Order: sequence, then C-alpha cells, then structure tokens
Amino acid sequence: MSIRVIVYSKFDPQEVCIKGEHYPRNEFIFNFALVLSPPDTVDVPSYKSVVAKLAHLMRGLEEQTRFLSDDPSPSGAGKIYSLCETLIEDLNNYAECMIPIDEVNTLNIKLFPTLPNPAPVKAWHVPLFTVKIASLMDENWDLTMQRVIPFIDGVNSVKKIALLADADLNLTRKCVRHLLYYGCILLLDIFSFNAIYAPSAEFTNMIATDLEMQAECARYVNTAFAPARQENAVGGPDVSSSFKSGSIAATAAAAADDDFWPLTGGGEVVDGVSIVQLFACLRQGLTVREWYLQNSNMLANIDIRRFITFGIIKGFLYRIHRYAIQTTNLKNENAHEKAGRNKQDLQSGVFGAESVGSKSRRRDALPLTHFLDGTHSFDEICTYFGIPEKDLLQRLSHPQLGEVVVLCR
Repeated sequence: MSIRVIVYSKFDPQEVCIKGEHYPRNEFIFNFALVLSPPDTVDVPSYKSVVAKLAHLMRGLEEQTRFLSDDPSPSGAGKIYSLCETLIEDLNNYAECMIPIDEVNTLNIKLFPTLPNPAPVKAWHVPLFTVKIASLMDENWDLTMQRVIPFIDGVNSVKKIALLADADLNLTRKCVRHLLYYGCILLLDIFSFNAIYAPSAEFTNMIATDLEMQAECARYVNTAFAPARQENAVGGPDVSSSFKSGSIAATAAAAADDDFWPLTGGGEVVDGVSIVQLFACLRQGLTVREWYLQNSNMLANIDIRRFITFGIIKGFLYRIHRYAIQTTNLKNENAHEKAGRNKQDLQSGVFGAESVGSKSRRRDALPLTHFLDGTHSFDEICTYFGIPEKDLLQRLSHPQLGEVVVLCR
C-alpha cells in the first residue's frame, strides 16, 4: 500500500505492503492519492491526514474482508470508485464526510486547517474576544478554560485574569494562547491614561477616508450604547466637571433619537470628521490624559478605552511604549548590605518584587535592575511587580539606582 499526497506532479510515496499466501506473488499493494491545487491556493498539510486515515481504514478492511482485492469491478466503476467519488464531493462541498462502507464500518473525515502558531502570550497582555464565546462553550471544555473565560473582558491583563480566576499563571497563558490560535481573541496592551498612542502610516488610507469605519467607530465608542464612567480614572476636578457636563442629557438624547453619533458636552454631534480629528490629535509625547484634557468637551460621551482600542484593533493606531535604561552601574548587592541599606528601602521594594509591608522577598524574585536594560516595557515591569506606573517612576528615581533614562519608542 502506498500513501501519496500529489500536488500536480510532485508527490512523496510511502509504500506499505500487505503480505499473504492467498495473494498472487504473496503480497497486495494498492495506492490512495489526492490531486490538489497549487500549494498557494490550498492547505496541503490538512489533506495528509485524510490520505493516511483512508489508507489505514482500507488496510483494515482488506485484512478483514478482502474489501479491495475481491472487488471485480472494472476501472471507473464499483464500490471503491463510488466511495472515492463521494469522498471528493463531500470534502469539496462540506470539508467533511460520513460515508457508510458496510454494516459496521463508516468513513468519518473532517478537514482541519493548519493554522500558524500564535504569538507568545505575556502576563501583561490584555485578551479581547472577537467572537461570542458563550455560544461555543459547553460543559466538556477544560476546567481552567471555564474559570478563565469569564474574566476576559478587554480590560484585565493575563496576570490579573489568573488572579481573579484563582488559576496558575502558566495555565492561564496556555488557555489564552489556545483561544488566540483559533482566532477567538486578539491581544491588546494594558490601557492607561499615562500611555502614549499615535496614528500609524495606515491612518490616511483607513478611518480618515473610510466613512463606514467612522460610523462603526461611533457605534463602538458611544457611551449611549456602551456606557462607562471615566472621570475617576482620569482624575482632576476639571476633567470630572467637563465629563459630567451634559453627559446625562446627551446620553438620553442619543438614545431617544436612536442616533449612533455621540454628542459633545454641549449637545453637538461628534461626526466622522470630528472622530478623525480626535485620532489625529494623538501623537508622540502626548499622554492619553493630556489628550483628554485638551478635547474633554468632544469626548464627554465617548468611552476613552473603547476609542483607543478601536484604533488598535483596526491597525491605524499604535502604542508607544516606555523603557528604562540604567546608565550607571549599580554596586553589587553585598556592598549595599554592608553599607547598611535602611529598612525602608527593603520594604519599598526598590530592588525586589515585594509590595510595601512585606517581611521578606521571594527567593525567585528578580531585582528591579534586571529590567533596566532597555528591553522591558513599563507594562512588563509594572505587571511583574504589581505596582502602578506612578510607583515605578518613584522607584526609578531612587538614588541607589543611579541615573536611569526613560525612552519612548
């Protein structure tokens, strides 16, 4: 028996023979092959399992009932030809088949696409569903997956999801990677009002000229359809007053008029041109907090997190990460201990991963200096130490760390 997957004239046979005294010359050899389109138009690896399974089934039938060797039908006719013809039609039309062969044997084949390996999932990544996962789940799913999924909301990081679900971080990462492999989620950055975003090169060719995308963005970010309060996250009396001004009336008016365009604090419509202007105002060196303060009236009834997320999902907005580089070498740990590092330094976690008030540091905890080589973003550092960015900046300014430069890229 030879198993072949043929792509035009290229094939790789793997011959297997069934030996027996009842066969002429004491052996029986047969071939199954699939003729496919060019490799750039068809997923060739997914068909290899089809040929292997078909050959395995036919070998079993031949050994049990001489299903192949005792078939007297001429070429292009008979039960074997009919089986192959039905198999081709079902795979082409439905990508699966269930063909009864006899009273006890049935050929069940389904094509599974060969998907590329997903990107690595880090503790600071934020997963966001792209499908209605509730319609796909059932009680037979993995237990860890069932614990993790309720906390995937586009806001929680992978590490926070693991904490909320009371699950191991590595297992949580595997669950998220599994969902990413099948295209059920996409990965975002941790949203922060201290973050910096800027339009990408695709901005002009996408939302700046695409009226349908502008309308889609308006529906996605309008708090009348996705209500969310953001004044507490932004902070500051000016921000709170500007956000509250007219927000209740605007939301009620939008709901009554059944209009998807959000309204400003003064009740004016934020149309597609205004949405493009808001995205265009984002630039390097300008945090989301500062951008919000400059455009607070137009953003009064717009969900800021969803607004930024929309640009990231569509690909016309990108995040500018911050990295810390220690430009002066820190003296070794023993020297600091001999010099008498005070108790406050230990408790503040300047060199370790413990929070304030902890009695001892984890033995496997990495020191803060490990992340000061310019390759670890603030998201990664804050997630590892479990601290906000404000506390991280305070630690970076500690005299014992020497000179630390923060880069945005």
